[in-house]
Amino acid sequence: MKTTLIDLWNGNLSLSEYTIHSDEAKQLIGYLEKHHSALSAVLSESDKKILQYFADCYDELLVLETENAFVQGFSLATKLLTEALI
Repeated sequence: MKTTLIDLWNGNLSLSEYTIHSDEAKQLIGYLEKHHSALSAVLSESDKKILQYFADCYDELLVLETENAFVQGFSLATKLLTEALI
């Protein structure tokens, strides 16, 4: 079951075509982009590479954490549903 959930999360199985972010999430994404651009504007080329490595690692971490939260949430929902049927 975990493999199916991971496939679903990674887009190998799709429930919908588009990801819809809340207004709050869209606002935060805008802030991140704004601050990233502002910081990039004042950094040297070597510092920009470090910032990019940081951003890439952070993005990977968020993907892993979000995937894990999805699997755990789905597993909890399945347990609740199973208990409700017993």
